[in-house]
Amino acid sequence: MFGLFSNKKEAGEPVAPEWAQQIRETQNRWFSFLQKLEERVAALCQAAIPELKAMRNSTDAVYEANIGQVWSGIRGQINQVQEKARQTEEQKIRPFYRQLEHAGLSYTVALQFMEACSERYRRFEDCCYSWQEQLEAATKQDHEALYQKILAEHEQLKNQFRCQQCGAPISLEKIYFTTSYLQCPACRTQNTYEPSTLAKSLNWIARDLAEERTAHLLDAYHKDAGQNPDLYRHYLRSMFDEWNRIVPDMAASNEKFYQRQLDDFNRSV
Repeated sequence: MFGLFSNKKEAGEPVAPEWAQQIRETQNRWFSFLQKLEERVAALCQAAIPELKAMRNSTDAVYEANIGQVWSGIRGQINQVQEKARQTEEQKIRPFYRQLEHAGLSYTVALQFMEACSERYRRFEDCCYSWQEQLEAATKQDHEALYQKILAEHEQLKNQFRCQQCGAPISLEKIYFTTSYLQCPACRTQNTYEPSTLAKSLNWIARDLAEERTAHLLDAYHKDAGQNPDLYRHYLRSMFDEWNRIVPDMAASNEKFYQRQLDDFNRSV
């Protein structure tokens, strides 16, 4: 139409053998190149994911601090691989496509080449994105599993603490997640109780765990497109109730926080 491709061969006409060979070789090199990059990313992630999971499941504070650095470093390596693919596509594939456009070949031939290469490139990007999602999932803490570990540890330790003065047992009636001073029921001596690293993590995960346990209520509010404010109020109250059940010692300060959250929401509707 309008003579745009009048200087090119009609679609369906045979392509000269030398051009057909160049198209085939260029496309095959591109496909092979992306395959090798995908294999490099896969090898990197397959080695990293178990390490990240182990770090995430560890109660060692050093691992907890370093996991972000490890994840960031791996993500940086994936980004470098993606950048290498992008540069190669820009420097090799697109120039060859433009060469085909100006070689008097059928427009369909050049377009089919570019579509095939672009589709393979999209699959490569999807592959990288999939691995990044798996890496990110490996860094996420399983708050429910960690909470169950905390409960199990408490059951094991709650009757083992003894007075430093007289040796009488001091029962741990609740989970202490900060340094606490407990009075001996026998000699009235104040004893310093230092919780484990695992127990200390309770305060870090309590809100996240409460939010996860009540996420279905927040989803119900969002699915209603925010039309019913009472759904959000119900979620907020339920979430804070759950939070208070997990760490009762925080209930007083949590209630003040809840009231601020509720007041802010009420002003917004």
